[in-house]
Amino acid sequence: MSTNSLKSSKNGTTPEKTTDQTGTTIEPLVDKQKEDMKSGGNQVNLWLAACICNLGAWVGGNALTWSSPAVPKLEKGEFLLISEDEGSSLSSLIAFGAGFGPFLASSLVDRVGRKTTLLLTMLMFLISWVLLVVVPQLNVMYLARFISGIGVGSIYTVTPMYVAEIAEVSVRGALLSIMQFFLVGGFLQEYIIGPYVSYQMLIYINLVAPVVYVLTFIWIPESPYYYLNKGKKQEATEALHWFRGKPDREFINKEIIAIEESVLEAQANKGRYIDLFRSRGSLLGLYLSCALVAFQQLSGINVILFYCQTIFEQAGASLDPSISAIIIGAVMLLASAVTPPFTKKFGMKMCLYASAVGMVLSQVVLGFYFFLDYHKYEIVSSLGWMPVTSLIAFIITYCVGIGPLPWAYMGELFPQNLKANASAVTAGFCWFLGFFITRFFSPLTKEIGLHFGFWLFAAFCVLCYAFVYFHLPDTTGKTLQEIQDMLNGKKKSPQKSSA
Repeated sequence: MSTNSLKSSKNGTTPEKTTDQTGTTIEPLVDKQKEDMKSGGNQVNLWLAACICNLGAWVGGNALTWSSPAVPKLEKGEFLLISEDEGSSLSSLIAFGAGFGPFLASSLVDRVGRKTTLLLTMLMFLISWVLLVVVPQLNVMYLARFISGIGVGSIYTVTPMYVAEIAEVSVRGALLSIMQFFLVGGFLQEYIIGPYVSYQMLIYINLVAPVVYVLTFIWIPESPYYYLNKGKKQEATEALHWFRGKPDREFINKEIIAIEESVLEAQANKGRYIDLFRSRGSLLGLYLSCALVAFQQLSGINVILFYCQTIFEQAGASLDPSISAIIIGAVMLLASAVTPPFTKKFGMKMCLYASAVGMVLSQVVLGFYFFLDYHKYEIVSSLGWMPVTSLIAFIITYCVGIGPLPWAYMGELFPQNLKANASAVTAGFCWFLGFFITRFFSPLTKEIGLHFGFWLFAAFCVLCYAFVYFHLPDTTGKTLQEIQDMLNGKKKSPQKSSA
């Protein structure tokens, strides 16, 4: 198939690009190409590579929720005696480090490759866990949590990129959706194992996943996109041949031509950070994406993840705090599995509405419980079920909307040449905000009460609903070009896009 035939559809126009839920660009393929893509070899190697790569999300999930079982042990003097305020710092520093991760990762992926960047990220996690178990000094532990935060930010940036670049068109969405599953699996591991083992044993267990990752991912090929970006066509062809289960050579050649076009276009239109502020459309897109991730953090999700066991201990719930945390992790895992079909059926805006309403109601009820507990009302002794029920409702409604969908919107709001830079800025802003919220939540609630803390989160969820209603555009059914025209204030074309 010639290069020109890849560029043109039957009516002679260039088909428009689309994005998946993570914002990764899906290259346009005409009908004949799509049929060819399905006629290659088996997908065993592809799924194996995607699962091994996403094991990094499991490692990130371990690091994010490590503080839930570990900080209470430290506050009791196990390994090292720390204060409650120092525990808040240990919990929140991972979010601070994660704010730097996307910028570091985006500067490395085109220089050393996606695979090498991910392996270096695993090295960060290994160093972090070793420092936490070997050196019982608070400042060293702070450094370790900061390093693991950089790793988390890098994982969020590079893993979807690598998986999208190796995936076949027919299964790209499915492969990208498993990252959330692995991430929540990492959460659940900490909740299940953490309360029942010693501080040191928990870290030894957490070392297993990054070691397995390095020993297995090192044998997986680099992304063909990176090879072609470096002019290594032979290596790209061999890598693609492995990912596609060794199909016939003609099939590989056709896909290599399509990837080459994508790489050449990206090289010709590479954007800079300053370009985000040079047009109305990119500025508006940055405002919308940053606002969405701000409301995501202001919903209180990281406070609940980082302090899950502590919250249940303070609540004096009828269930054991560690059991309650396990229930929350299991619910999050199940909710993550049902989110994609809900989004497909009802659309992103409707899911965001439902998410905001559910989070408001659940946190108002949770705040009410802690209000009764704060004022020592006797009735609180019969309401031990309320914290668990409220947090389950919160987790379900969070996972349906404000959890995953800000990232999906971000993928639609920027042109391809600005997407990487916009992603780094948005993710960095998200994690820095998360750091300040988790760092100061505990001291703040000491002064105003835990109930006011959750009511404050509920108030931000109300503002989130208003923002979605009044400011967020509905992108359902719109092509990327139509979205860009809308953001830039251009009038809608009278002729419907053929894409």
